[in-house]
Amino acid sequence: MALPSKRREMEMMKLMMSDYKVDTINDDLHMFYVTFHGPTDSVWKIKVELPEAYPYKSLSVGFVNKIYHPNVDES
Repeated sequence: MALPSKRREMEMMKLMMSDYKVDTINDDLHMFYVTFHGPTDSVWKIKVELPEAYPYKSLSVGFVNKIYHPNVDES
């Protein structure tokens, strides 16, 4: 098994064993949703896309629900 694939699998296992809810998209470990709790009564959902070259190429993360923060772009 190639090193990047092994790292991706290890990190996915850690994430799935955490307190976050992880839902894969079409059983693909390259695209998935993570749901987590923020401040009181707030739940956030993000979409994560891992490129084939991960960890050598950075992942893409975007909020699924609207978030109002000066450091988060709407697109």
